Amino acid sequence: MEEHYYGKGIIQEPLLKNYLRNRLFSQLSGTLVLRARCDAHIVGLACCSILYPSPRYCGQLHIKELYVSQSERGKGTGESIMRFIAKFALEHECRSLSWNAEKSNAGANRFYQSLGGRINDSIVNYYLHGELLRKLASDSSAEPGGFTG
Repeated sequence: MEEHYYGKGIIQEPLLKNYLRNRLFSQLSGTLVLRARCDAHIVGLACCSILYPSPRYCGQLHIKELYVSQSERGKGTGESIMRFIAKFALEHECRSLSWNAEKSNAGANRFYQSLGGRINDSIVNYYLHGELLRKLASDSSAEPGGFTG
């Protein structure tokens, strides 16, 4: 995934191992990690979480990442992962399944639409990154009275 976003050669194995052990697979992550295998090789990966609260006394399953190796694309691996996640969502009383896709990733968007996925025009996805995140965190006027974590 790092190479997908940042290019070949970006992975630093000690940092990756630490990240997986202490972040992704920690008890606090709340992330379900699914792997698709072909023989002994992992050929697909999905990371998802059930989010609460959600309307109608249920949860919303959100897929944070879905990745299928280049050599497996078009062979049904992605669809199998998505079907598994959809069944998992229903088994855990989730009434909706959501995910994000980069607008520039035409192949992913065609794939998601082929599954029946719809673009939600009523939602705007906001984010803060880097300096903007630090600025908001350090702004004392942003602290609501009596808030405890």
